[in-house]
Amino acid sequence: MDEKIYLAMLHAMWINHKKLHIIFADNDDYKIFYDSLSVDILKWYDFSDKQIEYILTEKKSVKITDIQSKLLSRNVELVTIKDDKYPESMKQLPNIPFLFYLRWAIDNSPKFSVVWSRKITSYWEKAIESIVSEVSDYFTIVSWWATWCDTKAHDVTMKRWNKTLSVIWTWIDIDYPVSNKKLYDEISISWGWVISIFPVGEVWNAYNFPIRNEIVAWLSVWVLVVEAKNKSWTLITSNLALDLWKDLFAVPWDFFRLNSEWCNDLIKKWFAKLVTNSDDILQEYNISSKNIKIDRKNIFFDDILEEKLYNILILESLSVDELSIKISLDVSTTSFKLSLLEIKKLIKKTYGWKYEVN
Repeated sequence: MDEKIYLAMLHAMWINHKKLHIIFADNDDYKIFYDSLSVDILKWYDFSDKQIEYILTEKKSVKITDIQSKLLSRNVELVTIKDDKYPESMKQLPNIPFLFYLRWAIDNSPKFSVVWSRKITSYWEKAIESIVSEVSDYFTIVSWWATWCDTKAHDVTMKRWNKTLSVIWTWIDIDYPVSNKKLYDEISISWGWVISIFPVGEVWNAYNFPIRNEIVAWLSVWVLVVEAKNKSWTLITSNLALDLWKDLFAVPWDFFRLNSEWCNDLIKKWFAKLVTNSDDILQEYNISSKNIKIDRKNIFFDDILEEKLYNILILESLSVDELSIKISLDVSTTSFKLSLLEIKKLIKKTYGWKYEVN
C-alpha cells in the first residue's frame, strides 16, 4: 500500500477531506507529514486547539499495523483525487472527497442509481427485478447498501453478470447492516465494487446519509425512484438529481399508499418520467432491450481509452470529431481506436458517419 497507509492514518485521526486537499495540494508526502505532526505544523494549517489536541492524542493511540491489517484483510485500496481511476463524475461534487476507499475495481462507465425508502412490498420487488435487470445490461447499477431494495438491485444485477456499485455510509470494513454480509461477499467475487469516503472505524450515524446520497446522485447519469414517501432519505437523492439536471424516472403505484406518494407526485409534476418497463428508460438513450445483449463480462479492452470510447457510445451515437472533442484527443488517435473497436464488433458505423454500440 506504500505511503498511502499514512494517508489512511491521517484520515482516521479526523483530518477531513477539506484539510487533506489543502495539505497535499502540491505534494504526496503523506509519511513526512505524518511523522512531522506537531502543534506548530497543525496551527499552520488552521486547526483549532481542540482539534490539535485530539489529533496528537490519536497519533499516540492509533497503531499503523492495526490500520494496515484492516485494509489488507478486505483488499481495500485507497484512491486519491490525483489517481487516474478517480471517477470524473465525483470530481464535480461541491465538496470533492480527497480520497475514497475501494474494494475491487472502478471505472468511468455510465451509471444509474436506484433509490427508495427502507422497506418494500412484493410489488416493488417485482418492479426492480423487471426493470433493473435489463437496464443493467447497459449501465452500472448504483445503490446505497441497505436491506430490501438495495439488496434486490445488487442481486438482480449480479445474476446477469453485470456491474454493480455500492456506496456505503460507514467505513468499508464495517458490515452494516450485518444481514448484508453475504451480499458483500458475493460482490467481492462478481462484477462489482464497493466504495466509502469515510475514515477507518467510522460507524453508522445519521449525518453520513446525505453525504452518501450526494455521491450516489453525482456518480449516475440518471436516477430511478422505485418507492418513496414524503420525509424519506430518498428525497435527498432525487431532489439533488433534479438540481443537477440528471434524468429522473419513477415507478407509479397505488395513490392510497404512503410509500407511493413521492413517486406519483414526481410523475404528476413532470419531474420524472413514468416507468413501467425497462424500455421506458432505454429508449431515452436510443437503446432497445430487444437488441442482442453483449455479454459484458467477456468484453476485453486493450486500454482505458478503448473502454472510455465504448462507454460514451453506450449513451449516444457520435462522430469521430464529436468523440475527439468529448475526450480531448486528436482525431487520428480516436479514429484508430474506433477502428479497433469495430474489428472487435463492439461498435458499428451508422448513418451520418456516427458510431454506436453494436
